[in-house]
Amino acid sequence: MKKQSLAFMILMTCLIMLSVGIAGCTSQAPAAPAVPGTSQSTAEPSAMILQPSEIPVNFILVEKAARNVSEMNGWALDHGWKKGYSAVYQKNEPNSPNGTFIEQTISVYPAENITLIVPDTIQGWKNWSVEENNVNLSIEELLLPTIGDSSAALKVSDKSDSTQMYLIVFVKKDVFQNFLTNGTAADYEITRQLAGIAAAKI
Repeated sequence: MKKQSLAFMILMTCLIMLSVGIAGCTSQAPAAPAVPGTSQSTAEPSAMILQPSEIPVNFILVEKAARNVSEMNGWALDHGWKKGYSAVYQKNEPNSPNGTFIEQTISVYPAENITLIVPDTIQGWKNWSVEENNVNLSIEELLLPTIGDSSAALKVSDKSDSTQMYLIVFVKKDVFQNFLTNGTAADYEITRQLAGIAAAKI
């Protein structure tokens, strides 16, 4: 990749923190009541990762790996994180200054805690924005057709250089998935479609 802006690098740092658990989340919360009818997934996280045939032809898989307990933060471990997997897809666009990526991360949690993951992830991003105290940074919650059992989406923008990043999170059964992409609204739409495909694999 070519040289990236400082603000974009800050966003990437937050991305990495969020990808290994739920960074900057709210304080320790008690376990949520079990949701009637919540079932456990039968597929392994590695089987839920999008395959090359399921992503647009202009994206390539550049990295995939199992997630392990040493990567997870305290919040994730305290809420029973069990296992996970992650993958990064890169858009083939030679003239792009930053490069467009899509990152998919998967985590399995106990069913009694799964309802906490989406709201705490969204709140963690909002808290991070306030803590950074960057007047050029804005976080906007987006309307999103429900994916899985519950879902949410954010747009993170830096007005100083027009960089932006999109976040889509959802839970289905006992699985939490996190999709991140940078780029344009069109890239977000692609990511939203991919999240729907991922949900169908659970």
